[in-house]
Parts: sequence; C-alpha cells; structure tokens
Amino acid sequence: MKPKYFTASYGDFIKFDKKPNEDFYLLSKKFSIFAVADGVTQSHYSNGDCVFPEGAKEAAEIFCRAKVEYLEENLDLKSAFNFANEKIKELNEKYGIDKKMDYVIYDWFDAVGAAGFILENKLFYGYVGDCGLIIFDSNNKKKFQTKDAVAPAVKKFRETYKNWKKFSKNQRTELMHKDFRNNPNKKGYGSFTGEKSVENYYKFGAKDLAKDDLIVFYTDGTAKLLKDKNFIEILRKKNKKNLDKFILKKAEENEQAYGCDRTFIAVKIEA
Repeated sequence: MKPKYFTASYGDFIKFDKKPNEDFYLLSKKFSIFAVADGVTQSHYSNGDCVFPEGAKEAAEIFCRAKVEYLEENLDLKSAFNFANEKIKELNEKYGIDKKMDYVIYDWFDAVGAAGFILENKLFYGYVGDCGLIIFDSNNKKKFQTKDAVAPAVKKFRETYKNWKKFSKNQRTELMHKDFRNNPNKKGYGSFTGEKSVENYYKFGAKDLAKDDLIVFYTDGTAKLLKDKNFIEILRKKNKKNLDKFILKKAEENEQAYGCDRTFIAVKIEA
C-alpha cells in the first residue's frame, strides 16, 4: 500500500494578536511516520499576556522532531514518547523554568500530541491529550477515532471542588497544573512537560488498513471539522485552495468553535 499525504496548519483566528500558531506537524522523509502536536500556552502575566509567546510552539516542534527522529531508527512508540518528553525537559531546563516554577506566571513549556507509523497494512499509533487520529473508509464512513483524553478528565476534576467557581483564576490555574496535569494516580490528564508521570497517560493501539482508507492525524482545533463531509472530501482531493475557503467560512460562521489553531496530516491509502 502506498500512502499519499495532504497537510495543513492554520493559526488562531481569535487570539492571533496574543500568541503564534502553537501547532506543529512533521512527516518522515524516509518512512511512513507522522507526528502532530499542540503546544499549550501556560505562562501568563496578570494582564493575560503570554510570558513566553514562543515557548509552547517550541515544545510542539521538539515533540514532533524527536518522535520522528526516534521512530526512523526504532519503531517503538512508547520509547519514542519518552525520548520526546526528555527533550522537552531539556527545553524547560534551558529556560530555567524548573527553577522559576510557580504554575501560573512560570509554568512548563509543554505539548500534547499524536504520532504513528504504517507498517505493511497496519497503522500503529499513540497519543496523549486531545490530539488524535481518525480513520474513514472508502465511503467516508468513520471506522475509528481516538477519544479526547482532556475534556472529560477536566470536567470530573472541577466537579470535585464545590467552590470551583469561587476560586480566583490563578488558584484554578495552579490547581490544574500542579495537582491535575500528569497526576501520578491517573486521575488527571497528560501533557509532555518533561515530567516522567506523563507515562500514565500514554494511549497506544494498532488498526488494520484497507485500500482508500483516509487517516487523519489532528490537533484539537480540527476535531469539529472532521464531522463535516465536505471537509473530508476536500482532504481526499487534496485541494488547498478549497480548503482555505472552507476554513475561513467556518471561522466566520462560528469563531469560537472553528477559529482556534488547527493542524492535520491526512493520509490516503492507495494500492
């Protein structure tokens, strides 16, 4: 089977004046290996401005490059995740975040991500957070999709605090980042921060592939678009001009739902 690729990344239509596009993607030039990542902006001053506007973007890029680099030498997804996490740890140490840490103004540069590779007629994948992948058959019927591992966990976490809405923004931020993100008891959500406990949130799997299957690795900003049949047809036809028009139209219709960073790698399986 020969995979054909179509990729795109769009910046944030809502907060474009506050931060750069924090998504990143990468494909191997040697093998059918793919990675997407969504950098998470954590560090903010009290006025809402980002302390390190490029930090999350850098973490996302490091995740993708480290993943692809490792998988080109060794097709072991768990070890590749660990390798990427260690590189992000080095990034945080480089900027001295580990010494300044307060979980609000100074917090880890981190990213969530998904990656995978195709070997013979099978896709092997792994993900952490709300990045993921979906597979459509030749009739654009959904065969499989990963589950968002962030939103349901966050909802449960907030419900454990009866006075959650009364907490200040900084209090909520500190609780989420310190006690919930990468919680070793597996009651939180995972993110690549350099902390070893992210391993508790690794998700792996494998799926058989058939001719004309369409695989899409995506960041969370793409998730709602994947429910639109017109979007899927555009991906199959690899029409960037129509894609640009479609994305802009959706963002204009509902900025909150369709206006954030979104990135994907679409992989069509051909004979």
